[in-house]
Amino acid sequence: MIYTRKFLAAASVLASILAVAPGAHGAETYPTQSIKLIVPFPPGGGTDTMARFLGTALSKKYGWSVIVENRPGAGGTVGMGTLARSTPNGYTMALGQTSNLSINPYLYKKISYNVAKDFSPVASVASQPMVLVVRADKPYKSVAELIQYAKANPGKLTIGNAGTGTVGDITGRFFAKEAGLDVLHVPYKGAAPAMTDLLGGQVDAFFASAPAALPQLKNPKVKMLAITTPQSIPQFPNIPPLDNTLPGFESASLTGILVPAGTPKDIIELLNSHINEVLKGQTLRAKIMEEGNVVLGGTVQEFSDTIHKDSVKWSTIIKEGNLRIN
Repeated sequence: MIYTRKFLAAASVLASILAVAPGAHGAETYPTQSIKLIVPFPPGGGTDTMARFLGTALSKKYGWSVIVENRPGAGGTVGMGTLARSTPNGYTMALGQTSNLSINPYLYKKISYNVAKDFSPVASVASQPMVLVVRADKPYKSVAELIQYAKANPGKLTIGNAGTGTVGDITGRFFAKEAGLDVLHVPYKGAAPAMTDLLGGQVDAFFASAPAALPQLKNPKVKMLAITTPQSIPQFPNIPPLDNTLPGFESASLTGILVPAGTPKDIIELLNSHINEVLKGQTLRAKIMEEGNVVLGGTVQEFSDTIHKDSVKWSTIIKEGNLRIN
C-alpha cells in the first residue's frame, strides 16, 4: 500500500510537470493560445505589411490567432533581442531579415543576441532584390559600360544607398569588389533622399530596394541597369540580372520566420508546413509580389543554410570595408 501510494504520488508529479512543460503536448494540440509575431521595425513598413499579410493568411486557413507586435530599434536588433529572450514554446516568433540576421551581427559592436545560438529558423518567406539605378542621361547604358566608366575614372563614380549597413550599402560594396572598382559610397537616411539625389544628379548610381525602384519603373529620367536576382522577375520583366555581367552575383534581403532556440522540433515543423502552405495561396503571393518580392518558402534546413551563406558573404564585405556601428 505504501509502495502504491508513493508510485501514484510520483506519477501525479510527473503528469503535472508534463502538463506545464513547453511543447509537452507537441504539435497535436498546438496552438492553444494566440501566437505573437514580432516585427523588428515600425508599423507601416514593408516588413510590417508582410507580417500582417502572413498572419492574416494563417488565421484564415487554420483559425490561428496571430498578433503582430512591433519592436523597432537599432536596425532591427531590439526586436530580435526580444525574440532571443522569449520562452521557446512556439507562441513567440519573429519576421527576421538579412539585415538583422547576416549583417548587423558583424556591423554593430554590441548586439543582444547570437543568431546561431539564440534562434531556430522556421521558414523563409520572401526575398527582396536590389535594383541598380542610374539617371537615363548618363553615358553608361549597361552594367558593362558603367564598369568601363568607373575603371576609366577611378574614385569618381558615386554609389548611393539607403544607409550605412543596409543591404543596399553592402550590395554596392560587393559590386565594387567583384568588378574591381574604386568608387565612393554615399549613405543616406533612407531610400527616398537617395533616389531624390540620384534624380538630381548628386550621385551617379543607386542600389535601390525593389519597393523603392518600382515607382520609378516608368520614369523616363531613370535607367535601371540590372537586378540582383539570378533571373529576371515579373515585377521588373525587362531588367537583366547583374549576373549576366558579373557571373554568380546575387544579392537580396531575405525575410523569414524564426523562433527562440529550444522550441520543440515538432512545432517548428508544423509551423514550416503551414507557412509553406499559405505561401501557395494566390492572394498572399500577389500581395507579397506587389512589394517587389520573390515568394520563397522551403524547408527549415534551406532557410538555415541561406542565413549561414549570407552571413559568410556579408561579414567578409563588412570587414574589408572596415564598417562598424557603435
